[in-house]
Amino acid sequence: MTVCSHPQKLVELQQKILEAASRPLETAIALPAETYTDPDFYQWEVQHIFKRQWLCVGHCSQVPQPGDYINLDLIDEPLVIVRGKDNQIRVLSRVCAHRGMDMMPEGFGHAAQGNRRSFLCPYHHWVYGLDGTLVGAPEMHQSQQFEPDKVCLPKFRSEIWHGFIFITFDPEIESVSTHYAALSPYLERWNIAEMQMVANLEWNCQFNWKVLVENFMEPYHHLGTHAKTFEPMLPAAKTWTEPEVLNGVVCHLPLAKSIVERINAGQSPTVFQTPVNLLPQDHYEYAVYLGNPNFLLFTGPDRVYWYLLLPTSAGEMTLHTTLLVTSESKDMPEFPQILEREIAGLKEFHLEDVEVCTAVQRGLRSSVYSPGALGHLEMPIWLFQKYLAQQIQVANSQ
Repeated sequence: MTVCSHPQKLVELQQKILEAASRPLETAIALPAETYTDPDFYQWEVQHIFKRQWLCVGHCSQVPQPGDYINLDLIDEPLVIVRGKDNQIRVLSRVCAHRGMDMMPEGFGHAAQGNRRSFLCPYHHWVYGLDGTLVGAPEMHQSQQFEPDKVCLPKFRSEIWHGFIFITFDPEIESVSTHYAALSPYLERWNIAEMQMVANLEWNCQFNWKVLVENFMEPYHHLGTHAKTFEPMLPAAKTWTEPEVLNGVVCHLPLAKSIVERINAGQSPTVFQTPVNLLPQDHYEYAVYLGNPNFLLFTGPDRVYWYLLLPTSAGEMTLHTTLLVTSESKDMPEFPQILEREIAGLKEFHLEDVEVCTAVQRGLRSSVYSPGALGHLEMPIWLFQKYLAQQIQVANSQ
């Protein structure tokens, strides 16, 4: 565990966060800049948020066959998501139980995603099965300390929810389905578990993870950041946020009047096959969802965007922006051409967000910045503040 270098400063920052989060929406203000820039507060988040809650790390469609795997690093833990020969998905440590090497580091020719029959540590050629059990360790027969039946790759607690793979470092936390039960009614009609991931863009970001979460959830920035991309389609003034969703936030983004009129005239703007269980109203809006702390979804009538956030420091993170569509969409004869256009659009509006968030992080380091007022269209930020304050209160009560 990283030692806090300025404990009194951390206490003072947490008190400022609690005070800001206690305000009603009508007088709400942004959080102090140090919430997004202070290394000690980030380390506090690692210990009291990321290591105590459910974190989404993948979608089942990324590992459809036995032996399929994905590597990722999450808060300094080298992980591998793998589908075993028994068809079960597991999240294992990539750290060899012998001398602690990351078995699939960059620079050793290992693909970040692929298919394997086993995991081979390149250091001494110890071999592990897809379930993490040790199946080979050459020249260890003279060691009296070596007990091969007791050697394995550590396995992290993981669960599947709506097709998404979640892990937690907390053995006591409630199941992910219980934790996000309030979000399920909003998502069930999309049948995301049966969707296919068809795009996955990676971004190396120079900003705090909460800057991204807040930007993702509030539609107010459509007016400026997305003036040419989202605002004509999803006007900020029409958006509204659910007042209370346990362990999450839901914000509705109704389509512009001109698009609604086109739909009513039989001119649907969708390009992929839509899920069969959608309600009529689902065709007239998009929505953004936050499952605290950082599970982010963006749904439309014919698609789902999922964001994978991998924080690395107070001011850096890796972001994966992904697109999921129905399986039937991939059977469309014009699917490759449609997908190419949609990926171009995905890059365009995400680049707008990345540029703005980078500039926000730069501004937060200014000595003259003081938190400004939040408007009613920033209600998701206000709700996220309350979540953050709750985590501080829980940690301080233990």
